[in-house]
Formats: sequence, structure tokens, C-alpha cells
Amino acid sequence: MSRIHYVLVVVAVVGWCAPCRAQSCDPRSGPPIQMQAQLSFSDQGSNSAPGSVSTQNDSMRRDDAGGVEQSRGFGANLQIRVQLQDALGGTLQEATPNAEGKVQMTVCRDGAYRLRVTGPTIEETLVEDLQPGRGDRVVNVTLHHKLTKEQVKAQTATVSAQVLRVPRKAQKALDKGDAALRQGNLDDAQRYYGKAIEIDPQFEQAENNLGIVLMRKGRKKESKAAFERALAIDSHYAAAKVNLAKIAFDEERFHDAGELAKQALKNEPLNTSALFVAAEAAFFNGEFAETIRYAKTLHSLPHRQFALVHFLAAKCFETENQPLAALTEYQTFLEEDPTDPNGARARERLTLLQASRLAESQQNSPR
Repeated sequence: MSRIHYVLVVVAVVGWCAPCRAQSCDPRSGPPIQMQAQLSFSDQGSNSAPGSVSTQNDSMRRDDAGGVEQSRGFGANLQIRVQLQDALGGTLQEATPNAEGKVQMTVCRDGAYRLRVTGPTIEETLVEDLQPGRGDRVVNVTLHHKLTKEQVKAQTATVSAQVLRVPRKAQKALDKGDAALRQGNLDDAQRYYGKAIEIDPQFEQAENNLGIVLMRKGRKKESKAAFERALAIDSHYAAAKVNLAKIAFDEERFHDAGELAKQALKNEPLNTSALFVAAEAAFFNGEFAETIRYAKTLHSLPHRQFALVHFLAAKCFETENQPLAALTEYQTFLEEDPTDPNGARARERLTLLQASRLAESQQNSPR
């Protein structure tokens, strides 16, 4: 059961809020600035987590990784409220979108905030750790409608049918293969996945996992065939699309890698592997704004193994002449993975950017 999909752009206007706290900005950090938010309803099923989040600066395209439509008008019957809160959850401002879905909030340049979006027909969503000073001027928030009892029953029935479709013996073989793969025993993993496919030739997950084993064994052609078989069984299976995207990237077919990653994201907007491949492909395609967009979306999700995306984003910000944003990304990259081989280059660029900022500050200071 798919969910209704449309977009409302929240560019937040200061609204009414009886319990709101007063907010004062430190004059030394400069005047207050405007922060915008863009809310969109996902058309994905229940496998997409509510409240997927990404942030971007003013120069980036205002669409999300899953693909969104143009803004549509909506009525007051949605009763959506957007609260700007401090880092501890105290409400500073509260507003409702206007007829065009726009809201705009005034924030301190050096502040740290979070957004809370609520409504009677949507799942409550929180966006944590927003820092306008580091470039979080535009915030993308993907919302989900609350399901009706009928929709919940229908989705439960669909999941149950999928579980029942896979023979128990095939599932057991898959589980044994997964355990062997985690232990690095590729031969046993391949044998168990093969057994699962023999029991159930329409078991797309077993085909995909077999492809992973073959890839690790260096048998790229065979692994690619396994991923393609998985997609022949289920054309929406995101994991197989991501793995084919990785193969395309390794072969320097960056355009193909990007397209495959985007297809995966249409089915699973929060797939971190797909977001990382999409960011890499966009970078090597020279699509720097896209790289930054994917990096910010990925940063809002658990992404420990993908810290390199911040290095790519920093390079893009430098190319687009945004040194402060680049400096922040290099710092984030080094904090998240100080042992990455690109760390030395990141430290070098960080030192140069900091020196440049210091020189500029001294030049502009009154004498």
C-alpha cells in the first residue's frame, strides 16, 4: 500500500506560540539569519522510516534523494505545526505553513537547533542538531502519513505473505549463509546461498547475497549475473541495484553508477549505501551540488563507514568557493574517521583554509 506523495515547502514564518522561550543572539556572531525547511510526504511503503532528514545550504537544489514533485497547495485541514526548538527541546518558535506550504524562522548564526513537526494525520518527526552557521540553512524533512487501520492490516498481510512465500528450508539456508559470510567463510556462504536458491529459485535475497560472495572472491562477472537475477525476480529490490551501482563505479562508469543508485533510492530513500554511491558518482561526474546534497542526507543517518562522503563534500564546497563550509566538512571527516588514507590531505586543506580565514580576518580588522 503506497502512501500519498506531495511536497510542502516550509520556509518557516515566525508564528504564534504561547509557551515559547525568548531567544537572544550573541551580537558578536552577527545579525540573525533565516532558516528554511522543506517538508515532503514520501510515497514509499512502511519499509521507509518516518522522518528521513537531509540538510542543504542555499545554493543546492531543493529536492530529496527519493525524488519529489513540485510544491502543491494544501489546506489548513492538515493542521501541521513546525516548532523550532533549542538543543534541549525547549520551544523557541512555532508556526504553521501558509497556503503554499511555506514557513520561515529567524535563528541565531551560532545557534544549535532542532525542528519538531507534528500533525493529526502525520507521524511526528524530529530533526536534530541543526547548526545554521555550518550551512544548515535549508532543511529537508520527509514525513509519512499515519496509516489507517485498514492500511496497517493490508501491509501486515503483505509482509506475512512474503514471509510465507519463502520456504522455511530456504530461509534457514539463507540464515546459515549470512552467518558464514559474517565470519568470512566464503565457501560455506556460497554453498548455503546456492542451497537456498535451489529450494526457492525466486529467492531474490539469496541471489543478491550470493553475488556479494562472488564479488569478494573476485568473480565480478558471475556476481553481476547474480545481482541481475535478483532484479529479474524483483525489479524494485534496492540492494541488488546498489551492488550493480558499485560494480559500475569500480569500472568508472560513473553515470551508470549514479543512475542505479538513484533507482535504489526511489525504493529505499534511507539506504545509506545507495546515498554514498550516489554521492561518489555525482562527485566524479562533476555534479558538486548533488554530491553535497547526498552528503548532507547521509550525515543525518547512521553512516560510520561512509565518513569519506564529508571529504567529497569539502572538495565540492571548495570548488564552489564556500571555504567555511569546506572547512566544516573537513573537520567532520577527520572527527568521524581520523585513520582514513585521505586524512593527510584533509589536514593539509584544513590548515590552508584556517590560515586563509585568519589572514582575511586580520586584513578586515580595524587598525
